[in-house]
Amino acid sequence: MAASTLQHYWDLASFDPAVRLNAAQSLVRSLADFQKDHEAALQNGTHKTATTEDELDTLCAPDVSYALRRLLRGLPSSRQGARQGFSLALTELLAITDVVNVSLVLDLLFKYTERASGMSGDETRDMLFGRIFGMIAIVAAGMISRPTTTFQDIERMLDSLKEMAQVKSYVGEICHHVVINLIPHIKNLEYKDQAVAKILELFLTEVADVDELNLALAIQQQLPEVDLSSQFADWKGTNVLAPANLPHLASVLKEVPSDDGEKKGQKVADWKPQLHSVWDHFLTKYLEPQTQANGHAELEESDRDKTASFAEFWDVCVDNTLFDNNSSQGRKYWGFKLVQKVLRRLTSDQMSLIFTQNFMRCFINSLSVSDRYLNKVAVHTANVIQDVAKENKEAGFALVTQLQGNQGRPDFDRLTRTRTVENILKTMDSEGIKSYLEYLAQMFIEQSEATQADAPRAWVLKQMTFLVKNNAIPKEEDWLLSVVKFLMVYAFFEVKKSSSKGSFIEGYHKPATPLSEATVDQCKESFQTVLMALEKTPPLSKAKELGVKSLRSRRLNGTMDDGELWVYRVYEAQQKLVKDKSLQSRTDLSKESQTSCKKAINLMEGLRKKGDDKHDSIERGFELLFLHMILHYMIDEEETESVLSELFECYDKITSTKKAKGKKSKKTKGDGEETEPEAIDVIVDILVSFVTNSSTMLKNLAEQVFEMFSHKVTQQTLGLLFDLLSSSDSKDESNDLFDEDMDEVDSDVEVIEDVEMEEDDDDEDESGSEEDDDEEENGEVDEELRRKVEEAMRNQGVLAGEDDTEDENLDDDAMFGFDDKLAEIFKQKRLVSGKDNKGEQNVYQFKNSVADLVIIFVRKNPENPLVLQTIVPLLNILRVTPARPATNQFLQKIIAFLKNKLAKGTEYPKVDDVDGALEILNAVHDFTKNKGANSKELADMGVQLSIYLRKSIFGGADIMLSDDMQKDTKQTLDKTNAIYCANLCDYYRSKKHTRIEYDLAAFLPKNFPYSSWPLLDSLLEFINPSACHNNYRHTQNLEWISTVLSRTVDKSSETYDKLFLALVPKIAKIAQETIDNAVDATDKKVLDTNSMRSFLKFILVTVRKHKKLASSEVRKILLAWQQK
Repeated sequence: MAASTLQHYWDLASFDPAVRLNAAQSLVRSLADFQKDHEAALQNGTHKTATTEDELDTLCAPDVSYALRRLLRGLPSSRQGARQGFSLALTELLAITDVVNVSLVLDLLFKYTERASGMSGDETRDMLFGRIFGMIAIVAAGMISRPTTTFQDIERMLDSLKEMAQVKSYVGEICHHVVINLIPHIKNLEYKDQAVAKILELFLTEVADVDELNLALAIQQQLPEVDLSSQFADWKGTNVLAPANLPHLASVLKEVPSDDGEKKGQKVADWKPQLHSVWDHFLTKYLEPQTQANGHAELEESDRDKTASFAEFWDVCVDNTLFDNNSSQGRKYWGFKLVQKVLRRLTSDQMSLIFTQNFMRCFINSLSVSDRYLNKVAVHTANVIQDVAKENKEAGFALVTQLQGNQGRPDFDRLTRTRTVENILKTMDSEGIKSYLEYLAQMFIEQSEATQADAPRAWVLKQMTFLVKNNAIPKEEDWLLSVVKFLMVYAFFEVKKSSSKGSFIEGYHKPATPLSEATVDQCKESFQTVLMALEKTPPLSKAKELGVKSLRSRRLNGTMDDGELWVYRVYEAQQKLVKDKSLQSRTDLSKESQTSCKKAINLMEGLRKKGDDKHDSIERGFELLFLHMILHYMIDEEETESVLSELFECYDKITSTKKAKGKKSKKTKGDGEETEPEAIDVIVDILVSFVTNSSTMLKNLAEQVFEMFSHKVTQQTLGLLFDLLSSSDSKDESNDLFDEDMDEVDSDVEVIEDVEMEEDDDDEDESGSEEDDDEEENGEVDEELRRKVEEAMRNQGVLAGEDDTEDENLDDDAMFGFDDKLAEIFKQKRLVSGKDNKGEQNVYQFKNSVADLVIIFVRKNPENPLVLQTIVPLLNILRVTPARPATNQFLQKIIAFLKNKLAKGTEYPKVDDVDGALEILNAVHDFTKNKGANSKELADMGVQLSIYLRKSIFGGADIMLSDDMQKDTKQTLDKTNAIYCANLCDYYRSKKHTRIEYDLAAFLPKNFPYSSWPLLDSLLEFINPSACHNNYRHTQNLEWISTVLSRTVDKSSETYDKLFLALVPKIAKIAQETIDNAVDATDKKVLDTNSMRSFLKFILVTVRKHKKLASSEVRKILLAWQQK
């Protein structure tokens, strides 16, 4: 036996199918060569077949006979993939070896797979599968068709298969499969009739279960001449797919055992998750591409009319059987597996056939709750649906309509808590999106029941807005415009006559039932939402070309591929609709409004004729304002008229200013006269009014236009914005901003101030009574509430008056009356408190929007010196605004802006007013020291702002000291370092348990070591631990100084080397004093072990640098570090 083949047997047991396949091919190739050489060496050249083991050893090469025995012996092995690999190699070996007959192979197979009574269950199972795999190899190798194969060999195999199927039911299906694979090989044998009769006798006396059905279908397909009428005696004909046979077929496919008990010896298998292979036969027959015809396969002419369609088959055998409401969970699981198998084989036209009523009910119920028994298989089915939509673009629309159609639910994603429909929509192409929009528009128009039309129409509008807003949906300009026109038609017009276009989305049709006011309002809201989304959409061609990068740049947002504004294209569509006689506007403008509207149109067209295509120009800003106001006439005429009057004045002022630019003003106002507000201030005031509006379109417009005018912002403009941000959140302020009727309540700010005063009083005098303590803990007592409660108590006799001399005994009725009165008082108080909270929320929502304008100004003009003027007002707002649920979002927005967007920006303004910038730096440090002690977030923000301000003052670069440094620069550096030095000195001396002062200067050695050198003169004092509050702060000082020295000394700078040499004697003197104090223990602040280690490390680094720089002057080094 060749040693080269031994490794192949080990590889045959690998888990990797590729390794097994390579091993089988290599082994069989080697064995074929051995057998060829062996046959050539035989003296007798006649061909014989081996019927015994002795003949096997004679006629076969030693390696071949060994391989045959070893492969047969390895079939029962359960080690890794041995059974699969050995059966594969055995099949190939038997196929190329014609000197071995079936009888001998069966003898060896039965010998090596014989079951004994003392075997365990696992051993018995291995023997059964080993024998079955051996028979599969015999059939697959084609040995049944050889002349040496006899009927007795076939009979022997069939008897063994029948016996194994009866012993263990779980091998019944595979035993029948062996028989099915055997049938094609006996078609041309002389003993075919005997073999078929034996098969019918053992395996097919009747068709009562899925295994027998599978075998009967195989016989019908391979041996159509065989009469199976007796086997189908309980059926209505031999065509199992006949409509009359479908109920019987469904009961068989359910795999329910017969109840009559006539079939003795039948073993019922336990439920298994795999689908029976008989389903593949039916699916192939119906869905095979080459045989499909009108929903079912090509059959004989006589049988085609008798065969049920695929829809009938699915409805009876799957939907009403596996997915029946009373069906078991196991059978429903089979149904889901069947849906997964079928989905990939269906065309888009056939998708509706499987999304049937029972399946959709079970699918939605199982998908919506995670702890349902079938949730996992339902989730997998949803994933398969999404994969199919991704692979087949045409199927996407069909799948969405089925999930949201009659059998599904419009709110499928919400109900199932998934994003199935959303993900399918993302995979659809533009044609699929257009088809879906047509479907939505038709659903919107054809709602026939007036009482139930609002909800479906609201869902349609929601879906349309989703398609426009979601960036993952593939967009095209034509269907986006169709959506906008559709929303405009039904939001602002009544359709008197349907358009000539048959399309529901591109034309307009008279609704089957009139639109309710609620639906019209939803159309208006959806129109504004869609228009706002288009204003944020970059040119579609750019978005496809650049991907996500185009979304990060807002410069081209709101424009189409040809450079035209989306809002102008919407305006053109609106003008066409106004002129259409088939439509009637829902609102008629007054003469004044019509005049203003025409003026706005003329001004807008005039701006367009100037041809200023800059996306951030003032002209483009006014163009946007006028266009939106023209469209806003359809929504709110009164408000639009008021805004336009101010906008006209503002436009006239800016245009007149431009004309007078460069000319000296002839008139100046006296000191006592009030100056007119600047044009930019009027524009900002208008934009702020948009922020308070309930229209999302106007809120978005405010940000968009402010971005274009932001470079015109003055200090006075910023002052107006900060006045709004710092305004009181009382009810009066709320009523000024929002038109809401609210009851009179106390100011929240006043309440907080009172509480703080009480807390201060409590700190000064801690001897108050328990009752006073309770009142202080619960806040200020509501005197109005107390008065009402006392009045109710007097009315009911609970509270005695001043003239009463004795208590009154109240009966139960009086007490119940008092309870009702008290409940009514507290109910009214809750209502007032709720309105107060709502007003407070409105105020801070407004402040949020105003803060967005400030953020836009900084983002668009990061190098504007006015950016620095935003820091202190925002810090003051953080200081005075109380932390409450209503203010949390507002405060977090300001903190995030200061900490991340402003302080960490790569661009910063150039400072002209150094003293002003230093005042801001001082204010940042004061705020951080006061507020950062209890908030790490505020402390980090203060540190980042400190770094940002230093970069702004010095241009972002570190400044190196030199003799020729400009005087102004040196003064600025000294003033700046003085601020940081004061913080560090206070920190080292202070007993406070906070390190805010240190953190504010901790970045200097790493980021600005050269310009931080002047601080060392002041910090040398703290090398002596007696000058520091504790050893930890002493160590921090050493690290601070060490970092500066390591980054500046011996770095090719003679200036800093000289400064260091001049500094060394001072360091040595302080170090000597520190060591003397540590030895004499005369100072209470003696260094501990860790601190002494840090101190000595600092001294060692300093000495090494000194030695390196003054290596030629040993005497000076010794003098500097000599001991007393």
